[in-house]
Amino acid sequence: MMEAMDNQTPTYYDDELTAALAEHLASLDRDDSYRVERVLKRSSVETTELVYFEGTGGGSLGPFVRKRIDASAQIGGAYERLFAAQRADRRFEHLPRIVDCRRVGDELNVVMEYIEGETLGALVYRLGATPDYARELYPALCDAVGELHTGFAIAGETSAPVIHRDLKPSNIIVTGANCTLDEGLTFSSLVIIDLGIARVWRDGADADTVKFGTRPYAPPEQYGFGQTSVRSDVYALGALLFFCLTGVDPKPGLDMREQCEARGIPTPLADAVCMSMALDPAKRFASAEALGRATRSAYDLSRPVRPPTPAPVRTPASETVLTLQGLQNPAGLPRPAASAACGPLSRVPESLGRIWNALVCFSLLVFFAGSHFAVFHPTGANQSYPTWLLIIEYFFLCRWPYGAYAFCAAR
Repeated sequence: MMEAMDNQTPTYYDDELTAALAEHLASLDRDDSYRVERVLKRSSVETTELVYFEGTGGGSLGPFVRKRIDASAQIGGAYERLFAAQRADRRFEHLPRIVDCRRVGDELNVVMEYIEGETLGALVYRLGATPDYARELYPALCDAVGELHTGFAIAGETSAPVIHRDLKPSNIIVTGANCTLDEGLTFSSLVIIDLGIARVWRDGADADTVKFGTRPYAPPEQYGFGQTSVRSDVYALGALLFFCLTGVDPKPGLDMREQCEARGIPTPLADAVCMSMALDPAKRFASAEALGRATRSAYDLSRPVRPPTPAPVRTPASETVLTLQGLQNPAGLPRPAASAACGPLSRVPESLGRIWNALVCFSLLVFFAGSHFAVFHPTGANQSYPTWLLIIEYFFLCRWPYGAYAFCAAR
């Protein structure tokens, strides 16, 4: 009997079970290799940490962002789909790169790249609220949301939109943002983060299973009045546009047109805000890209019209004013010709000219002292001349040509 049992072929070997077990053990090893630098955010269903991967040789790699999500909360599935799409060589310009995504027990662990930059909220606080956001940055944000709406389908799958459902200033990371008078508002990149409550749109569903969101940016259907769709994110984008233009969150329950007028938003941009935040999803923009194009057009209509700059008129050199608002010869007009006596010395460098002026002043002082002694304390033959004649000779006849030359040289 024992021999018969020993000769039986085991039936519990299964390739899929073995692979799953190996993956589970490997995940436990990886989890122990992460060092937590600090906790970024914590809630009842999710903990977000800044971590470093510690190698066996003592080196470290990072930083990374790790999310530990309670699987029973039925959230985080978008990370798994994004991870699978990126592993299938799909590239997403406005979404973080997922490094690892796996389920361990009752947790979904997601490790992703750490995005350097500042949140949209911090950017608006630093640079202030301005319509200039509607020129480049806000249309780029709409394109980023549109990229999310294309879905994470891979080869052989039917693409379905991914709805973020939590678009707000703290979930938009902008890198390299700056504002100058010449170039306006510029930036390097824009990334959407925190896909924790994002969901895939399901045809035929009446309402979302899980209801989350941030109230000033969440549409009515997100609280059980229907299934969220791409137009739900359009609603949130309209609220973000209001925030960029005013620096404050919209107030739910109040008329958006009145809020826009109270904040002095230009009418074309206010129209874009009100249409995107309509209570009826059917009255909103059909897509994030359509909202981005409409906002850019509204910005162009809202800009003040500047009068054309008149062409410069050249005037004769003798009538040209060479200084305008502290700028020497701004129009590039020719300078009046210098006098023949002062022309050569007018091209002397300023530092040498100052030294020359000091020498001229000193020589004038010496000449004046010598003339004074020659007139009032004459010696030799000068003692036979009357004082009035010496005054004319030394103070007028001798000084005039020397003084004229010294005046021109000093200029």
